[in-house]
Amino acid sequence: MNDLILDIQRASILFWTALKFALAPTVRYLLHLPARGLAYPVRIRQAMEELGLTYLKLGQFLAMRFDILPVEVCRELNKLFETVSPMMFVEVKTAVESELGGRLQDFFPTFNHDPLAAASVAQVHEAWTHANEHVAVKVQRPGIIRIFEADMRNLRRIAALADAFGLIGSISMKEVADEFANYTRREMDFITEGLTAERLRENAIPCEIVPEIYWDLTTSKILTMEFIEGVSLSQISNMLDEKGADFVRDYLPGLDLERSLHNLAFASLHQLFVTGFFHADPHPGNVLIREDNKVAFVDFGIFGSLTDHQREILASYIEQLAFGNINESFRYYSKLAIPTDETDALAFKREAKVVLTRWYQVSKRPDASIQERHLATSSGEMLKVLRRYRLRMSMDTLLFWRALIALDSSALRLSAHFDLLGELRDFFEQTRPGPVARVLELNTDQNRWVSLAKLGGTSPDRSSRILNDVASGRYEWPWAVQESAQRRHAKNTEARSISLAVVGISLTVLAASLHFDPRSRILIIALALFFQMFLITEMRRR
Repeated sequence: MNDLILDIQRASILFWTALKFALAPTVRYLLHLPARGLAYPVRIRQAMEELGLTYLKLGQFLAMRFDILPVEVCRELNKLFETVSPMMFVEVKTAVESELGGRLQDFFPTFNHDPLAAASVAQVHEAWTHANEHVAVKVQRPGIIRIFEADMRNLRRIAALADAFGLIGSISMKEVADEFANYTRREMDFITEGLTAERLRENAIPCEIVPEIYWDLTTSKILTMEFIEGVSLSQISNMLDEKGADFVRDYLPGLDLERSLHNLAFASLHQLFVTGFFHADPHPGNVLIREDNKVAFVDFGIFGSLTDHQREILASYIEQLAFGNINESFRYYSKLAIPTDETDALAFKREAKVVLTRWYQVSKRPDASIQERHLATSSGEMLKVLRRYRLRMSMDTLLFWRALIALDSSALRLSAHFDLLGELRDFFEQTRPGPVARVLELNTDQNRWVSLAKLGGTSPDRSSRILNDVASGRYEWPWAVQESAQRRHAKNTEARSISLAVVGISLTVLAASLHFDPRSRILIIALALFFQMFLITEMRRR
């Protein structure tokens, strides 16, 4: 009964807020009168701010759903990630004491009353433990789970009506509502957030910092973690805007901005393309720069996890795009999209390739503006194509794009010279050498057998995929359609080189892994080296 009363109360608030922000523009639209006042994306954003917690989170969730909403609405909803009004200290104190089962001073002899940051779910305070450990304490707002569940019951009722009348075409609003509910529940569970931080910390590379979690001072509603000394990208950006580069150099004498941004890019790309488990909300307030130019991630409520298959497809798509292989790039991108009964696959392919080509060409122009080079511009155009031809993407894929766009946005706020595609090219050259490069590495690297192990583990799959595509006619060569004799010769040379590489690789791996007698092993290795040397000669002839 109590739940029903709460549902009615929350539904009433939703109804009156909808009337307040939507009635006048709807009437003007129906009467074919010119629009007045605020644009409709702004009205949507303001309505969600007024409705509070659940709708703030819903707006943040929908800000990523370019496959459902127009780009201008998504961009406006991105403003909902900004700071909200903080809780009173007495509420914070009560919440900490209730969760930890004692007086505040029993756990934190020093606890700063003023929050470091405040958001819709929680706020963060600086504190010290009895062991003089400097910590950050994240405290969940009281009563939000019960309100959230009531709002979700109402949203499911609305979604069921929308599906019954087919208001969003082939997209199921009930599925979207369930996806949002699961996405938000894990953000409100601080045990999950702590485990996320630990997993990121275990996978961190040398230029990346992730705080340690204090589990004896952590519950599902209180999260205590190591305090990281540093300056947020948001603070640095504000200082640059308001006081200029000279002030920043004096205030942060050890700061090497280009190096810091490179570290941020490499750490983010390592999460996305190597481990597949990533911080999905690296906005400027959640990334700190330390005095040694290492980057620290904080606030782990939003995270993404990619399967090996998803990670390989995304990495191959971005890698091919970074090197200008548009046909191959699209082939991988198309595997990310989920078609519906209304999808026009040929039109999607045609328009998507135009967008990919334009993005690559813009990235190569030194005079291109920040807006032209920004990933959000090109990805927004691509997602418009997805919506136009009725394709969707999985939530994890959308979180991937969110993380990559946030990286690009944060870096461009601090340096107009930041080149995301350039960083991607450098990253892939270091982490994803191709089969031919691996063969050459075998002949030049002192650690030959280490290289051989790497080669045996990864190259056969990539080489097999290329050869299968060639055999079935799916391989699209990255050259222009108009062919000269020289280009045909170059293609034939590449095909021969790939074939020789695969033969050489296979023989080398065979010799290294199977139990032959010494004479047979020497013969097989000699044949493998012959194929490799022949390959090098072929490559030099090109």
